[in-house]
Amino acid sequence: MPEHWLRSQVRRAALLGRASEGSPIHTLILLFTLGDDVSPEAALLALGDAVPGLLEIGFLEASGGRVRSRFQICPIGDGWIACDFHHRQGEEVEDYVMGIGPSSILLGGITPPVKGRALELACGVGWLAGALARRGMEVIATDLNARAIELARFTARLAGTEGIDFRYGDGLSPVAGETFDLIVANPPYVQSPGGTMIYKEAPSGDSVCARLLREIPAHLSPGGIAVVLINWTHAGEDDWSDGPLSWVPPAGLRRWLFQSDCSSPVDYAWTWIANDLRFKDEQAAEQEVRRWLAHYQEAGVRRVSGGFMVLQKCAPGEEWTRTESRVAESVGDDAGEDILRVLAAESWLATSPDLLGSRFKVPSGIIAEARMGLRAGGWSRDTIRLTSPARLSYDGQVDENLLRLLAIVREGGTAVDMVQEISSRPEFAALPDLEERIVSLVRELVSHGLLVPSDG
Repeated sequence: MPEHWLRSQVRRAALLGRASEGSPIHTLILLFTLGDDVSPEAALLALGDAVPGLLEIGFLEASGGRVRSRFQICPIGDGWIACDFHHRQGEEVEDYVMGIGPSSILLGGITPPVKGRALELACGVGWLAGALARRGMEVIATDLNARAIELARFTARLAGTEGIDFRYGDGLSPVAGETFDLIVANPPYVQSPGGTMIYKEAPSGDSVCARLLREIPAHLSPGGIAVVLINWTHAGEDDWSDGPLSWVPPAGLRRWLFQSDCSSPVDYAWTWIANDLRFKDEQAAEQEVRRWLAHYQEAGVRRVSGGFMVLQKCAPGEEWTRTESRVAESVGDDAGEDILRVLAAESWLATSPDLLGSRFKVPSGIIAEARMGLRAGGWSRDTIRLTSPARLSYDGQVDENLLRLLAIVREGGTAVDMVQEISSRPEFAALPDLEERIVSLVRELVSHGLLVPSDG
């Protein structure tokens, strides 16, 4: 899907030739993609008996003998979502409702496929809530923006999705006293000096990410999982994990902090200001950048990071913490499976299992790619890159021994077979720590979900 459709932006020229001028499809494009007004006759021809109802609920409005849509309808997957037209962002309104952006797609991809009760915080137009409901979960979706809640209800009707309990309110206040098997959130995480855009900015001094992560554990059922997209600030290159981990005490939790990007303050500020219609004037943009930089300087901020936090409620004594810093540009839409394997793997490793004698399964979808270089004498292999099925839990360079271990396990063998195979080679026979090296390989593969215990 075109990225500009995800962000509710589309240039008129991109739609030329998509439909015959004057046809019902052309009218629908004018109304719901471009935001143009059309004649009542054209609207009736395109929408038929739906026009009076859409006017009654305020989705369409009539003025001066013309009909206009107040909201944009965008394609996503095999469905549709309703959101604000992009130009409304520049109208100095607080309740602008954006469409589906890259962060929404990322959260959808890393959401684990579990069963039970689900909560989506800061649901926006409710796209993910709808996907969870169609998966068979009992879903509650909340947002502080009342306009977003109404559009989310309409989006659910567009998709024919029933049973979602949409609630208005701040943070976890609408679900006080309730617990869930899954909590997901794409909150207003932008690390700015404070602003008025509900969908992305928090008031000055309010870290929405920190507040949500502090409160979420109390709302997780035993074994329940939370996945929250976050941004945060820090002073240097090496202290990036300190802040987010301090927000969530480790007691009774398995914690996985994933850093996917890290920017300088000026680069981070410009990322958010450059495409904000409120600052399309050069002078206004410069003033806003200066405001952000002054805020960072006063707070001692030298880096701004982005990523996500995974939490799982566990029994005392079963806690663990994992931090990982790696670019995740091409995460698959089934990355939630990777997360489930990591959670299970880290917990299994904490039981001190017999890594040599245990039997494992190899998940489908693991890929190894070799990079070749042409030199004197012909081609030679430079590196081998191994990726997990969804490219989230592992994406890195490996050697032939690790690949061979995966193959042995896939064929029904164990790490013991790997030890015997390697020790039969003269160049390795005298290694005193061969078993320890193989155990280390097994541990590495298990920790990234590339080997799954057969009983797991």
